[in-house]
Formats: sequence, C-alpha cells, structure tokens
Amino acid sequence: MTKSLEVINELYKPYKITKKNSVLILNTMTGDYVVKPNPHINYATLYQYLKSRNFNYLPELSLDSRDDLVVLTYQEDIMIDKEQKALDLINLVALLHSKTSYFKSVTKDKYKEIYDNILNNINYINNKYEECFKTFLQEEYTIPSHYLFLRNYSLIYNASKYTLDKLELWYNEINDQTKQRVALLHNNLRLDHFIKNDDEYLISWDNYTFDSPVLDLYHFYQNEWANVSFTSIMDTYNSNFELSKDEKMLLDILISIPLDVDFNHSELENCQNVRELINYLNHSSKIVFND
Repeated sequence: MTKSLEVINELYKPYKITKKNSVLILNTMTGDYVVKPNPHINYATLYQYLKSRNFNYLPELSLDSRDDLVVLTYQEDIMIDKEQKALDLINLVALLHSKTSYFKSVTKDKYKEIYDNILNNINYINNKYEECFKTFLQEEYTIPSHYLFLRNYSLIYNASKYTLDKLELWYNEINDQTKQRVALLHNNLRLDHFIKNDDEYLISWDNYTFDSPVLDLYHFYQNEWANVSFTSIMDTYNSNFELSKDEKMLLDILISIPLDVDFNHSELENCQNVRELINYLNHSSKIVFND
C-alpha cells in the first residue's frame, strides 16, 4: 500500500474495499469512490477544459486526488442491450467531438507522414501474408490453420489491394490541404468505458489526446467490431457530427487493413486467430461509406 493510499483510506474511512482490475472501489458511509493509479496526466486540467466546453459527462473528480492516485465518485452501470449501449455511447462521442473540434494549420508534411505510416503498415501486412501464402503452399501436409488461411487468402489479398488503392485516392484528395480538423479524443473507446444510469458517463480518460475524430471511431471499431453493428453506429454518429469526405475515406482505409495474425501459438489458437481475421475482413467489407 502506497503512502498516498494510506492517506486516502484515512480520509474516507471505507468499510469495504473491492479491487477491480487496476482500480479500488471504496464503500464509505458518505458514498462510494473509485481510486485508480494516476497515469501522470492532469485530470484536473482535462475536467476543467471539458466543462468549459459544456461537456459534463464525467464522474466527479475528488479534490483528494493526489500525484499518484485519482479519486472519482463511483457510478453504478445498469444493464442494457449492447446495441443500445453502443448507440448511446456514440451519441456522447459525437457530442464530445462537436464541442471540442477545431481546424488547425498543418503542412503537407503532416499528411505525408500519415500517408507513409499507413502505407508502411499495409505493406508490412501484405508482405507478411504473401510470404505465409508461399510457405504454406509448399507444405507436404497442411495443418488446419494454414489450410484455413490458404482457402481465404484471396479475401486477405483483396483487402490489402483495396486499402492501397483507397489510400492513394485519399492522399490525392488531401494533398493540397493546409488545415486538419482535430478534437479532444477519448482514445480508448469501448463499451465498458461507458456508464449509464440516471446520467451518462465516459470513464478511463488515461489516453486522451487531440487528433482527428477518425481515430476515436477506429479504436472503437477495433475494440467492439464483433459485438455491435457499426453501420447503425456510423449513421448515428454522422447524424450528429458528420465526417468530411476525406475523413470517411481515412476511416474506411483503417478498418479495412487486415489484422496481424501471429502463427507462433498453439494450433488451436492459430485457427481461432485466422478465423477472427476472416470474420473481421468480412465484417469490415460490409461497412461502406458514401464518398
């Protein structure tokens, strides 16, 4: 127990302490609190900024927070359908982006850097899977995970080609732009980081940053693509805070890049990972943005 936690315990005098992942829940006579390690971001500054933008969907921050610990009021989450929870969350995210977005000046080098990073990622995946394809074809006895990969290689290849082609179209679209829309991003969106009861709350802001709104949507997709319908999610988001043409193109590219499968696990895990890759690509191919 750290010295700071000893001080918190003395201040709140909890009658029960529950550990949940990396946080502690303190049940006290005056209310319940969450105590979590401070990731060395200034929560007070974040809260002050969001409240100045009339975005108040945050658990209350205690004045007793310390350099190494953050103390928040505990909020109980009610059970609702995942699809409904995802739509409620994305409404809140659209509000967050609309309240905090602005256009900042950028040079051509900024967009070139984004282009190069995505291109390198696509080429890495493409080259890796092309090598896997060649190697697996030469095997005398093909194990199940390799057979599953070979049967679906055309899906993987077509996804890589699609992202490369669309990346070039995107870069031609934004090559001459001198401004980029940015907003405050939660930067780790997932269903369990949204709490709903009488009010609504976004929690776990440890990775917040200012960047393109596309990244919040991409990370949410990466975390929850198998759990909820993203067609309705994007319809809801765009009805509240519409992405521009080039932002839609960028999101389309990011979610279409094949997952990186590591074949160095047990055969069962390898089969599961290849199946997840196939499901991911099939799922992503059904999400079409109107350019």
